[in-house]
Amino acid sequence: MPSFLSAVSALRAAAEPTRLRLLALLARAELTVGEICEVIGQSQPRVSRHLKLLVDAGLLDRFREQLWVYYRAPASGEGREAVAQLLALVDDHDDVLRRDRRRMEEVIAERGRQAADHLAEINPPKTSDVIDSTIVEELASEPIGALLDVGTGAGHMLQLLGAKATRAVGVDISSDALRLARTKVHGAGLSHCELQRGDMYDLPFSAPLFDTVVADRVLSGAERPLAALAEIARTLKHGGRALVIEDFDLLGAASTTNPISTLREWFAKAGLDVSRVRPVDTEAGHLLVALGRRVARSTAAA
Repeated sequence: MPSFLSAVSALRAAAEPTRLRLLALLARAELTVGEICEVIGQSQPRVSRHLKLLVDAGLLDRFREQLWVYYRAPASGEGREAVAQLLALVDDHDDVLRRDRRRMEEVIAERGRQAADHLAEINPPKTSDVIDSTIVEELASEPIGALLDVGTGAGHMLQLLGAKATRAVGVDISSDALRLARTKVHGAGLSHCELQRGDMYDLPFSAPLFDTVVADRVLSGAERPLAALAEIARTLKHGGRALVIEDFDLLGAASTTNPISTLREWFAKAGLDVSRVRPVDTEAGHLLVALGRRVARSTAAA
């Protein structure tokens, strides 16, 4: 529950029609200043002033991603709770808000088309119903909790698992991929999912925050796959789970041992206790789904 002073600050910040419109928009998606201006039809200086007031009051988060600065409602904590309470006072079917949402959908769709054009020369990993159902089945034994998707690409794993997560974050090194992921993920109504630019060798989290981490076909092509997997393990809470999907043939070409043995060895060195490595045949090829759990350092060393 917000403190008295923070509640007063939040009420003051939101007590203006345009700022309330901004909260309603940014509770649904991450947008740049330019995109916000397109949606609500106001000048950038005016929009920027409104955004600063909302950020200062803790009602919005601001973050930079290369050339773009994004704004969004907080994904957790007092700020998220305060925004939810404020928006609960507003009629969701208000004509102005409905018009803003329609325009936002158009702006996000155009962003997605532009990002897709930039990524046209890249062949992303193909997914299938078989591998999706396998992933869901492997993780079904306990709650997803806080979810991290490393190498999120277009955000497929967030779309598959995000609705079951208490918090969901997708990380990718490509800003174009993240712009496309925002289009798909937030377009699917998963407003609690966050997208962040980051390097899998140096993930932007200083503490073990996640209950579940997924990495879909990022290790076999990596220069330092063990370092990437160790970094994934670092972000997991004690007892948290890591689910890794890899292409059998590509993994075999990248190592001198059997791909299943390679994954088991990597997991052990990264401090992850392997539950099992499951072969899955799909139209896209032969895949491996490996599930491991973070263990204490002394256990891993033993």
